[in-house]
Amino acid sequence: MTALFSRSSRWFSVLLILGLLCGGLTACGSSNGDDEAPDEGGDGDGDGDTGDGDGDGDTGDGDGDGDSGDGDGDGDTDVMVMEGDDNEPVGDDLDLYFNPMYSAYDGMHDFKIPAIVQGVQRVTWSALPADAVDMEPDSASGGVLITTRKPGDVKIIARAGLLSGSTMLHITDATPEDWATGNDRYNNMIPFPEFDIPDGGIQIPDGGFGDAGFDAGGFTIPNDLSCRNCHGAGAEALDVEHTPQQTGGYSDEDLVNIFTAGTKPEGAQFHTSFPESIYVRFHTWDATEAEKKGIVVYLRSLTPKSQGELDFGGLADAFGGARP
Repeated sequence: MTALFSRSSRWFSVLLILGLLCGGLTACGSSNGDDEAPDEGGDGDGDGDTGDGDGDGDTGDGDGDGDSGDGDGDGDTDVMVMEGDDNEPVGDDLDLYFNPMYSAYDGMHDFKIPAIVQGVQRVTWSALPADAVDMEPDSASGGVLITTRKPGDVKIIARAGLLSGSTMLHITDATPEDWATGNDRYNNMIPFPEFDIPDGGIQIPDGGFGDAGFDAGGFTIPNDLSCRNCHGAGAEALDVEHTPQQTGGYSDEDLVNIFTAGTKPEGAQFHTSFPESIYVRFHTWDATEAEKKGIVVYLRSLTPKSQGELDFGGLADAFGGARP
């Protein structure tokens, strides 16, 4: 009995030690084992489903370079995108830009528009209905890049912790023929109306036209007054870029009023060296209804591109500025 008890005691001691060791390992986490439960990127040592200690987690990691936020690494963005319809209640705590937003869809071309929330990190984006758009993190703007998938109205939602906000995205129903009509009118040569301009254009003198004019530094008004000569890459008399990053907050009607009557919406500013009277003349054009819609559709298809402080309507609500 004594010998049997001694052997049992020894086995019990061994099992107790093993149990304590296993319990300690479970509590501390294995250095190479799989973590099952990190909510927003693991910051342990193991390889989590959404992040890892020493590797490159997609949404966050302890020491590596997570793409969407990290513990000690260099996460490029805190933006996340939710799949499926977002039917949860939405508040008005977050300000989204643009609000509202406008784009188009023609079944052939890509129509993309960025959206941002200022001053908030770890934002999760969603849409209702979700199948109307695709969304992906946009490192260029720090927000999300939205690609339209069908016409109609879509609710774009942003959430950050307990905070939330939304904006409506209005997607115009268009056709490839609309796009082609707009492309032709926007990029083809347009002669200066009612004036006989000599070959080479009119040279504006250095210093402009005095008190009643403007300093254009010797800019030459060209014979070809197509939109591309004053807007876009390389334009010498640039006002506001026409990509969705600048114009996505203008309705279709707003854009038509700008390029046919030189009339900007209330609160908008002029960002060109030309005086308003000349600006209006450059933007007063006859256009058929097909051309009006076509130009709008074409502009919605331009690749979003930053223009610094004029992006997203100048962030008027955030910084007290005015729309571009």
